[in-house]
Amino acid sequence: MSLISLCKQLEVPRIDRNKEHSLEVIVYIALCAVICGSESWNEIERFGICKFDFFKRRFPDLVKIPSHDTFNRFFSLLKPGYFELVFRDW
Repeated sequence: MSLISLCKQLEVPRIDRNKEHSLEVIVYIALCAVICGSESWNEIERFGICKFDFFKRRFPDLVKIPSHDTFNRFFSLLKPGYFELVFRDW
């Protein structure tokens, strides 16, 4: 199973009108950034910006990298135990 498939399994309560970035994009970029050493939302955003071409190849509809605030808000809605369960199943 790919990392993108893992992301598609997650359910996060978000308001539809506020969804500028897909769940898959947010989780994929964040996981890649953390694996590569990012330790804050700002570092995750900077990593995404630096690797934009890499992420654009995986997500052709990607227009821009989510902001550090977007990463923060998204992961604050995600229950840690639930994320761990899905991640371990992967």
